[in-house]
Amino acid sequence: MARQHLLPANATPFENAVSETLDRFPELAPGPAELHSFKLETVQPSILPWLVVEYGLGTISQYLPDLASTIAYGLRWQRVKGTPQGIAESLTWVGYAFSTLYEAPVRRARWHLYELEIDRFRDNEGDLGTIEAVVRLSDPVRSEFYRAWNGYNVREHDWAYSRWGDGIWGDNSGVFLHDGGVKWSFGRTFDAGRHELTQAELTPLGAWVAPVENGSIAWGPIPWSTAALQWVSDAAASRAQIIATALLTKSCWIGVYREDGTPIGFRKARVYRAVDPLFGGYYEAGGQGYVAASSAGSNIYAEALMEFGESQGDEIHSWSITLGGSPVGAHPAGVQWLPGAGIAGGSIVGGFAIAPAVLGKTSRERFRAILKIV
Repeated sequence: MARQHLLPANATPFENAVSETLDRFPELAPGPAELHSFKLETVQPSILPWLVVEYGLGTISQYLPDLASTIAYGLRWQRVKGTPQGIAESLTWVGYAFSTLYEAPVRRARWHLYELEIDRFRDNEGDLGTIEAVVRLSDPVRSEFYRAWNGYNVREHDWAYSRWGDGIWGDNSGVFLHDGGVKWSFGRTFDAGRHELTQAELTPLGAWVAPVENGSIAWGPIPWSTAALQWVSDAAASRAQIIATALLTKSCWIGVYREDGTPIGFRKARVYRAVDPLFGGYYEAGGQGYVAASSAGSNIYAEALMEFGESQGDEIHSWSITLGGSPVGAHPAGVQWLPGAGIAGGSIVGGFAIAPAVLGKTSRERFRAILKIV
């Protein structure tokens, strides 16, 4: 590169020589030219640690597989940090996403809290601490990550803004894994759909009535359970009504079992009643909506909901419905959960295998089925 002099035309040879001696631009120019764009081209691995420090990405390097990925993902994340897009970027580092971001209404005292609906049921509870850490790195200055859910979301009752059936007093569903941490609320539903009751299942319960092809059921040893049972002329309807009335007098427990068939425990059904099919009903099983029936019929809906942390660490491989059983030993009145083989007597109705599911502290498991009288 030729030297350029700023001397006037009348400069002496000595002045020209001094100027050329002091001008180092031709020797030094190639270095700055190379430095100008080296970060935009293929970067040498030896300088990656220094770039991570320069860009201030050290806090996120533990969540990404290598330093090159830390720089590639981190620079993109820094541009949107503090926004919902920044939260979405940070969740991709740990293999998750969110489908809904819920911000507390401005009328609330803690209006700065926000919640996320995670894209799926957590893979394992060990992931939750990592999710909390990466999301809180993306917190807006004005907001705080407070709660996350998937599959089970019951909100606090907001006086004059929500219905009684849609909220719980003063709080929302979920549990904390540590003080000052995020609240987690997960839920899974195990839906057996429609289970047709068999003679082998109904006979031990004293509820079997032989089918009648036409006409009406004849007088005989019918298992009447209530004097309020109405007599109808249709044989099939009469039979279903008699059987359902007998079954509804029984207690209903949902049993969950390990791979070897040993019981983990029994949960008292929170819903056990006659129902009628209705599109969009408030109960659902097998993709069909149901509403409470005015009288016993051919459909009985059974549902149980386990509590957070119930039998934590056990793995469910199957579940069933037990009708007519009673707790073993002394228990408080109204007991809802009986660990182990806590039920005596009764009869098992249905047996439903499921993909193995590990019970955890942060999830509630729902089991539901329609018992169909055919």
